[in-house]
Amino acid sequence: MLKIYEYKDISSKEALKKTLKNYNINNIELVYNEYGKPYLKDNAVYFNISHTKNTIVIAVSDTEVGIDIQYKCYKPRVKDKYFTKSEIEYIDNALDKEDAFTRVWVKKEAYVKMLGQGLSYGLRNVDTNSLDIDVQMKDNLYMAVCLKNS
Repeated sequence: MLKIYEYKDISSKEALKKTLKNYNINNIELVYNEYGKPYLKDNAVYFNISHTKNTIVIAVSDTEVGIDIQYKCYKPRVKDKYFTKSEIEYIDNALDKEDAFTRVWVKKEAYVKMLGQGLSYGLRNVDTNSLDIDVQMKDNLYMAVCLKNS
């Protein structure tokens, strides 16, 4: 089970409350892993949140999940510092470097968030060319969702 919720112009906390009501969860009690990833206490519903500007997305699943959204961009210094050799080649050879960069970035973020370690995992330890993660785009806003065992 995977469901994505999108909200505009509300806080992450309000978006989460609104989302979890769909699962009859009204009393939200969070616990955090050693890397700061939040979980629902005593509940088998997993969630992950991402936001950019005025947009929030929440992925809800019955397994570990990571989600990331990002507006289309190209950041050469980020690419050179955090991307693998094959990802850099993919971007450098792309006709639309902004598109290629953003696709790699949201996949990386979604993957490390799914692992529950975030950036501490090390973004260079993730080669998105070997991951089967779909990227969707709407109005220059890119989104990737990663489920455990993807």
